[in-house]
Amino acid sequence: MYKIKIYKKAINTITKTIEYISQDNVFYANQVQEYIYKSIKLLESFPFLWVQKNDYRVILEPNYKFKIVYKVKKDTICIVWIYREQSSWK
Repeated sequence: MYKIKIYKKAINTITKTIEYISQDNVFYANQVQEYIYKSIKLLESFPFLWVQKNDYRVILEPNYKFKIVYKVKKDTICIVWIYREQSSWK
């Protein structure tokens, strides 16, 4: 099983995103947050399941349009960046 390390930039992005969404819809913000953390937790067992681009891998999620960018380094999964492609949450 791999260890998970989330870079500060990714943590800041998650925090700001959830705060932004919760201004309009707390329930939806909780759903998004739960999805992100479930996806990250899944990496512990299946780090090579998702698309690889250069040295990074990307989890693509069609419902919430999130991308979780990470790198596998020996026995550690490094979450580099988390972002959403669309500018609107609706």
